[in-house]
Amino acid sequence: MEASKRLFLEYGINPDSVKELDEFLHGIQEFVQYLGSNQYYSDAVNKKIFLLTLDVDAALLRFSWLHLEAIGFRDALTKSVLARKKKEGLDEKKVAAFNDSFNALTQDARDLHERALALTDDIRKEYAKKL
Repeated sequence: MEASKRLFLEYGINPDSVKELDEFLHGIQEFVQYLGSNQYYSDAVNKKIFLLTLDVDAALLRFSWLHLEAIGFRDALTKSVLARKKKEGLDEKKVAAFNDSFNALTQDARDLHERALALTDDIRKEYAKKL
């Protein structure tokens, strides 16, 4: 717990935010997979679904690496706390690179979410044309 507090207070990395981004991306993935399982859309919509699925999967791969980095940061701080050493810190450049990557991935998740919502509009429009 102490390590997680230090990670957030000293380095701006909130383990809860990392977990929430994971859940958010997985929610988008599940939704897009559901859409992809219904192959009765037009070719244009199916292509959008395919590309969105690919982009969400790529975002999850990027997230997996960031998650491992965050765990590494937390573990280093935990080791410091348990060893009762002076406050050993993290490599500031690695933390800054992590935060930049995390912020970029968070923006990408927002964009993926918007694309998923736009797909629902495309499907509604197609359905309205069939009626």
